[in-house]
Amino acid sequence: MSEKYTTTKRCYLIDHHSPQPPDVLLNHLDIHEYEAFFDTANIDSLMVYCKDHWGVTYYPSNVPGSQQHKGVQKDWIQEVSNLLKKKNIEFVAYYCIEYDEGAARRFPDWRVKCADGSSLIRDDAFAKWSLCCYQTGYREYCLQQLEEIVSRYSPDALFLDIFGASLCYCDNCRRKFETRFHYPLPESEQDILAHKADIIQFLNNNAKEFLAELKERVKAIDPTLAVTINFSCHYPQEIRDMLDYQFSEPLLKDNWFSSAYARDTAVGHYPILVPGEASQVYNYSSVNEYVCDLSSIAAQGCRTGMYSGSQHIDGTLDFQEARLLGTAFTEIEKMEPYLTDRSPVKCVGIIQSDLSMSVNLPALQPDAILRMKRHNPHQNAVLGAMQLCEHAKLPFMVLPERTITEEMLKQFDVLLLPEVFVIENDLAQLLKDYVSAGGLLISSGQSGLWNADSTRLSASSISDILGTGSAKIHTEYQANQWSGYLKNISERSFSGLLSCTTPPISEHFIETTCTGSAKALLSILLPCVGCDSEHWVNWWSPPPGSDSNFPALIHNKLGTGNCYYMAFDFFTMVSLETFQYPHDLFYDLITSEQIRPAIRNKTETPDIIRTAYFETADSYIVHQISMIPKQFHGDVFPISGGILELNVPVSKAKLVYPEEQTLEVHSEENGSHIHLPEFTLQQIIVCKK
Repeated sequence: MSEKYTTTKRCYLIDHHSPQPPDVLLNHLDIHEYEAFFDTANIDSLMVYCKDHWGVTYYPSNVPGSQQHKGVQKDWIQEVSNLLKKKNIEFVAYYCIEYDEGAARRFPDWRVKCADGSSLIRDDAFAKWSLCCYQTGYREYCLQQLEEIVSRYSPDALFLDIFGASLCYCDNCRRKFETRFHYPLPESEQDILAHKADIIQFLNNNAKEFLAELKERVKAIDPTLAVTINFSCHYPQEIRDMLDYQFSEPLLKDNWFSSAYARDTAVGHYPILVPGEASQVYNYSSVNEYVCDLSSIAAQGCRTGMYSGSQHIDGTLDFQEARLLGTAFTEIEKMEPYLTDRSPVKCVGIIQSDLSMSVNLPALQPDAILRMKRHNPHQNAVLGAMQLCEHAKLPFMVLPERTITEEMLKQFDVLLLPEVFVIENDLAQLLKDYVSAGGLLISSGQSGLWNADSTRLSASSISDILGTGSAKIHTEYQANQWSGYLKNISERSFSGLLSCTTPPISEHFIETTCTGSAKALLSILLPCVGCDSEHWVNWWSPPPGSDSNFPALIHNKLGTGNCYYMAFDFFTMVSLETFQYPHDLFYDLITSEQIRPAIRNKTETPDIIRTAYFETADSYIVHQISMIPKQFHGDVFPISGGILELNVPVSKAKLVYPEEQTLEVHSEENGSHIHLPEFTLQQIIVCKK
């Protein structure tokens, strides 16, 4: 297998989905200009369009029905391939699957069909892509073109974009669904939601089957070919495991969190996160934003890359993009010695659940890519959990449910269950053993309240760990925006808003009871009214009324460990970023349980500094990045790096980037601390164990 993907760190795609002339001419493609662009940009990997969203090829295809871009009067892919091989740059062949405007227009029977027989079209502000279904003749069309590309040009890797299976009502899809599930493919919005578990399973299986056939055919030509798909980390584990490496775009807030999620769902699979966000050709961001964006990906352990529309309509290039990329990628190259052969420091584990992805969906998007981009409630909660850890500067990892073992959990001081709706027996037992052996578990809302088929349980499947009884989901205050308020009913002291008022909670809450020795620390105050056409108070969410006496925060001891359960959608509240107290509440729980990670950054500016923690056999590697350039359009100013607190002694510490500087280590009875210097964009510190 081509192993370039194991070492390349600086990828670029000239992003041009080009319609035929006269809209886009491409009549001045010059390979020498492209070589100069690649040199200036300092790339070691290039993704090359072989067939784009318009369905045009950039090489002369012999597959019946194919259409080369008429402005390209040569085999452009051969020219680019020869150049990349000469320069030892990784050649990633791009091929678009479901969006193919040209094929959809030439072969209407290949279109993805809506239930009423009309064609499914992605209706964006600019693009109106038609979708093609690979349960039709379009499947063989794609496979033959892919075989052509691999056999003619020998790319190092094959990248499949717009890969997933969209919901299609063509005769083939209807027949295939009914054969498998023994009832017709649902059509109405209500029926689709009622059967969404079956529908999503059907679509995922379609994608898996197609990927298996595709791999078999292209690897029969070149067994060394690496195959990946876009948005890899958001596909189910069984599809992720079929890939040679994983490629994703940033879908979770920004590059920092998206790359952490991609890294942890692709352990050992050399994840890459592209695009780096900053680029907007003709309306360029500052070079500091380029550096910040790409460094955020590298700092979290992913390979970096960028897309941009740097190709003019005649095929010439906008070189300002190359200059900006070159500056940013040169900084990435300087950091590369500290970006490999390391693993994340273990402290907080965040459970990620494929089984929970289809539960509580407000709607099922027929377009597979929109289905990913609009997220699901579980993913939103996972993002909130990551944001909590980042704000508290605690090392964290996302733990896919199917990779979890007893030995793995022993490495973590804390486990978070962010709306893990489905918790089956094997995971439930692992969690119980973890807590019983002294672990700390923090859960929220509807975790464990659902089966994988989206049917509800009367009580959480881990109620014995949570210390809860039967559960009822209250949504009657949904129109209020705030469904309740928190009241301290314990002897514990809380910081932040809980120390001075009754802060609000999410749009719904869970009514439950404490069981066994579990104790309620907070209770839920109900709003004084539920908003409707007859009832409201003032211009905002109605204030607290009566005490429901429903527990809001429950503490349960199990064996030598502890569990905290929040009877509301705590982690999603964090991802919304409109609630002011969750960080303080999380910090209070962590502090009360005396959680001390191996290494932690203490800072007075947690929203400005992002900190990543990795380790090798003999060192800790800490990477800090300032978010000021992202907030102030590239402006920067020095900020304090704060203090590194370690619960183990270290022999020495050194700033290794952007320059070398020995740092003073202060040893203490229970560890060490290091005062970090000021920095403007980013810095990397190495602490010898």
